[in-house]
Amino acid sequence: MKSLESLPRELDRREFLGLCAGAVVGSGGIASGLEEVDDFPDPATGPGEGWSMVVFPDTQNYAKFAKNQANFKLMTRWVADHVGAWNLKLGLHVGDFVEQNDIAVGGGRGWGDQNSAEQWASAKRAMSVLDGVLPVVCATGNHDYGERNAEDRRTRFNNHFGLTDNPLVCDGQGGGIWRESPPNVRGARTLENAAYVVDVPGKRKLLVISLEWGPRKAVVDWARELLTRPEFSGHLGLLLVHSYMHDDNRREGQRDRPGNPHHYGTGKGGDTHDGEDLWKALVQPSKQIKLVISGHVMGRHVGYRVDTNTRGTEVHQMLFNAQGLGGGSDEKGNGGDGWLRLITFLPDGQSIQVRTFSPLRLAQGKDPWLRGPGHAFRIRLGSRE
Repeated sequence: MKSLESLPRELDRREFLGLCAGAVVGSGGIASGLEEVDDFPDPATGPGEGWSMVVFPDTQNYAKFAKNQANFKLMTRWVADHVGAWNLKLGLHVGDFVEQNDIAVGGGRGWGDQNSAEQWASAKRAMSVLDGVLPVVCATGNHDYGERNAEDRRTRFNNHFGLTDNPLVCDGQGGGIWRESPPNVRGARTLENAAYVVDVPGKRKLLVISLEWGPRKAVVDWARELLTRPEFSGHLGLLLVHSYMHDDNRREGQRDRPGNPHHYGTGKGGDTHDGEDLWKALVQPSKQIKLVISGHVMGRHVGYRVDTNTRGTEVHQMLFNAQGLGGGSDEKGNGGDGWLRLITFLPDGQSIQVRTFSPLRLAQGKDPWLRGPGHAFRIRLGSRE
């Protein structure tokens, strides 16, 4: 795969699209390239066709500073108010709800002024706006574990995001999109790892599998077995995991770089999976998984590639993050400029439009769309098989 690392951070349109034509070629696959989206609908009315999902990037920089916390709630409020206009069927959060999972005082020195209890409470306040309004699937990130950064697998996530908190996820009576969860590291069945089925317009249901930070072997084995079950064989599969690929379009593990799950305390002993591990063990052998969505990585904050699975069909893999935008990750920043990713599935069942939108910038009277390569593009799913 062609590397983007040696290129400047800001690429013009022709450069980026030319690179993607080579970068998205997978082993045995055919590059589909990236066709840029140049139509941006009125945010209040939506695209007027198809159905959409919304992706929240890493949101720890909203949580760790008191001044930024309202910005995250503004984002979820906009989503709640526009479920109908955008025909939203699902929300996704790529993980890193907080900067530090278990500290008694704010991190200081650009690491925030909120302790962990305050950070988790702010994340819950924002996300609870969507309870009963939109089902949301969450991954967990490295900062959601340990004391500060995945030193171990203790987490406060489960204290704030319970199985039945959002009745559209699970109402405790058989309703909701949740289907099952394997035991976490402490033997509890939580939303750290889960499978969901979403009824969406079209002929196929959507099967979403969310995995914990640096998934353990037992979790990957569970997901792989689940994908072999007949009841899920005809579904469109989506994998949500915090760490999977870099902003140079390579998967984690294709070369050694900081941020790989193997480099953290949770990776000691080898019971963890990076992006390349997940590709080989779970994604490539699966006939259902056609989309992989992750966060974690800064730099350009975005990445995209296509590879062919063992059946010869394309798997679209994308990175979306925004935590360093809006002034940076320290006290000068606003948390991430309010950016969301809106992914619209068109009525033909194969065409997808990807756009990046900011309710915060809309409220500030600024252009709410992040335009250009990597932020607004079209992709096309392959055949049903």
